[in-house]
This record gives sequence, structure tokens and C-alpha cells, in this order.
Amino acid sequence: MSTAQSLDHPVPGALRLPRPAKVLLVSPHPDDIAWSLGGTVARVAAAGAAMSALTVFGRTSYAPGSAAHGTSAAIAVRAREDVMWATATGVRLHRGDLPDASLRGYDDDTEMGAQPEPAIVSEVADRLTPVLRAARPDLLLVPLAVRGHVDHLAARSAAEYVAAAEAPDCALLYYEDLPYAAGVDHSHTEHPVLVDVAGYHAQREAGVLCYPSQEPHLILPIIAAHTSVTGGERLWGATASAAQRLAELLAAAPQSDQQPDQRPAERGSGHRPRRAPVVVHASAPADQTADSPLRRMESQPW
Repeated sequence: MSTAQSLDHPVPGALRLPRPAKVLLVSPHPDDIAWSLGGTVARVAAAGAAMSALTVFGRTSYAPGSAAHGTSAAIAVRAREDVMWATATGVRLHRGDLPDASLRGYDDDTEMGAQPEPAIVSEVADRLTPVLRAARPDLLLVPLAVRGHVDHLAARSAAEYVAAAEAPDCALLYYEDLPYAAGVDHSHTEHPVLVDVAGYHAQREAGVLCYPSQEPHLILPIIAAHTSVTGGERLWGATASAAQRLAELLAAAPQSDQQPDQRPAERGSGHRPRRAPVVVHASAPADQTADSPLRRMESQPW
């Protein structure tokens, strides 16, 4: 593994767990984790971690590779693709089913760089809160929102707020969003983690191919070109401790998910077999009141 975080001098609060680590992934749209973190997800799974994911904006009409494009039928198409991905990766999938930017009046131009509406950030937080409480993650991976897609900004803002309120000890990390991050020279915090995913290329590509409605034949070359420049998938810890936790978890995974001449059943205990996905529809907590912290989010300057 190649990582910008050194493992030689452990940071206080680093991952020391007698049980498998628990990781929660926040995905603005059904394909964002596969696009941005496919190799990392495969490597974390190989390390034996238990993973959950929340797809925030599941309502959409955008499916350019499907006959459902431009219609409400795209919602079911993309939901099936998300389930296909969860089946392949063994991730417990939660669906927020909020309307994406295209259904909230944005177009391809205006959705980039727009500030998310406080009401939609609050709704994202409402969906994320019960998922985070149930998952009780050790690590929370959220979009960096490179180039400022309004849905990604909403997911990030809500995740930061909920994590601080509900799980202050959880390691918060930001992943760079692809394809938006392609060709963009940027940094986020002083705590980068570079994940070597060369040994997980097949799993990464298979995850992207779970989303045929999103024209993966156009996305795969972008991902490959970006990785050839960066050397892997890039994340940034909100703190040095957060970066260390992820680095130590990744260090427990083999360099490759499958060695030559070995079948999955013949591999060691690090292999996590595929399983049927558990799909949960995330909804707002029923006990929120007008003066609850999440209600007060609408007054925050997102």
C-alpha cells in the first residue's frame, strides 16, 4: 500500500479495535462510491471491515445509458443498479431517496458551484442521523465536493454537522469525487491518505460496471487516467488521527484481493464473500421537534 500517512509513529486515538472496524460511506448519488472509492471499498472489505452506505439523492430522471432517461422510471433503474453494486461489494445499503439537483430546478451548469439550499441540507441530515446511529461507524467517508456539485456539497455539509453532533469520536475522512476531480490539482487538509488500489483493479472496474445507465464506458477511462496521475484513490482526514485510522485499516488488507491460481474459496480469512445486500430506506427520525439541532441547521450558512 502506498499512503501519504506514515504508519511508523501511531497517532493517539488510532484504530485499535478487538472487533472488525465499521465504516459508513456517504454517497450523494447511486454511483459516486463506485466511481470514487471502488478500490478502497474492495481493500477495506478485504481487511474484514463491516461497511454500510447511504445513497442520499436516489430520486432522479438522469440515466443517459437507459431508455428510462428523462423519466421517473430512472429512479427504479438506478435503484436496481445500486443494489447490484451492494451485492457485489457486501455493503449494507441505505437509501435516502431525496430528489437530486435535476429535480430541484438545476441544470448541468447551475448545479456546479451553487450553494445547497438549507432545507435540503437539513433533509440530508435527517436521513443520515438514524443511519449513523444504527451503524455506529469507526470511520465516516464523505465526499470532498471537488468543483462544488450542489448535491455533493449538501451531503458533505450535512455529514459534517451530524458527525459532530452524533459521533464526535468517529474518524471523518473526505474522498475526492470522480469524475469531477479529474484534471483538478487540489489538496484539502494536511492529512492525506493515498490508497494503492492496483491489486484491486478488477473489483473496482466491476463496481463501475454495475451502473450501465451511467455510461461506464465513458467513466472508466477517466478513472484510469486520473489514477495513473495520482497513484491511487485519494482521501483526506479531518484530523491526523482520522488519517491514521484509515491507514491502519488498509494495512490489514492484502495487496491484492486474489492471488494468481487461487480461487476465492481458497483464500485466507481476509476474504469477505459476497452476500445478499440489505437495503434499508432511510427516513427522518420521528421524534424531531421544531427546536431540535437538525431543525436549527436551516439557520446555518452552508
